[in-house]
Amino acid sequence: MEFVLILINALLLILGVLEWVILAWVILSWILFFARNSKFRWRYRGFYGVLEQINDIFERMTRPFLRPIRRMLRRFDTAGIDWSPLVLVIIIWILRQMLAAVAQRLILSQ
Repeated sequence: MEFVLILINALLLILGVLEWVILAWVILSWILFFARNSKFRWRYRGFYGVLEQINDIFERMTRPFLRPIRRMLRRFDTAGIDWSPLVLVIIIWILRQMLAAVAQRLILSQ
């Protein structure tokens, strides 16, 4: 019983970290989009390069989780908007709620 609770807590931690990485990547990609279309890119080349590298790291961390959702959403016309991060955050939220409910029932059953 205790092993299952430890496993659930580890999964909750991993899902929480993944959720924050996705949110940070989305915000960073918006910042890079606006920086790319302004003079910021040319004035602060070094800082812009660091932002691109961080964006690449976050994208590589989230790509395996976003790929199946992007495949499913490809069938729908979304006018060029990538809804996969939002869908993944909602799925993570649902999984976290379910795992927390299972953990609470295990604690109460002891």
